[in-house]
Amino acid sequence: MRLLNYDTLDIVGFAGVRERILVMDSRQFGYQKREDTWEGSGQLMYLAHAYFKPGGSTGRHQHSDIDIVSIVTRGRLHHEGSAEVQPDSAVADSTQGLAEIKAGQVMVQRSGRSGFMHNEINPDADIVGMVQLWLQPAGSVSERASQTVIDVGRGLTTVYQGIDTELSISCLAEKEVLSLQDSWLCYLFQGELEAGNHAILRGSLFYPDEGEFMAKADDTRLLIIKPVLAE
Repeated sequence: MRLLNYDTLDIVGFAGVRERILVMDSRQFGYQKREDTWEGSGQLMYLAHAYFKPGGSTGRHQHSDIDIVSIVTRGRLHHEGSAEVQPDSAVADSTQGLAEIKAGQVMVQRSGRSGFMHNEINPDADIVGMVQLWLQPAGSVSERASQTVIDVGRGLTTVYQGIDTELSISCLAEKEVLSLQDSWLCYLFQGELEAGNHAILRGSLFYPDEGEFMAKADDTRLLIIKPVLAE
């Protein structure tokens, strides 16, 4: 089993954010790719496990030609952005133009052709945890940027569907067993897994040996990045 744990990586960052970067794809970053990061898979270009300093923010900035998936793992974020909120979003913009995203929720921002501006803000005096992924848009792309927030509960929740890449989060109870395939790229961002004699710790990015994996704690959360086969 090929595995990379975030404890082996340097902490880097910008503005009020600190992060360990696990994926930087050469197709997106070229010579700027860090040597200790993995290449992406399918549309996945970037994956980082980050935290916001107390009161910290990213600062308002622009993205084009990239879709961003943000998984809040601890605390809450105030989000301000220019992307159009979708009707099925679990969170709507407030009258102040801010949306509050909490642990257990995922925000998906699709750039469309127009791109989007955004700022993520930690309003509290404690750190906020987040896993963020960048994906290269593919196939039919809408004109306007869009955003939606998804609640993640027990079982398997699909949070992003691309032309050849699907992102899902598996939320497991203690001792629950999950079958994984060796072509899936997985990131364990909460809890611990056991596979035979192997323990997989929080912060592990891995390509599994095909088989069964058991959660060692309740509310174990695993991000699964699957290739989508053309019909």
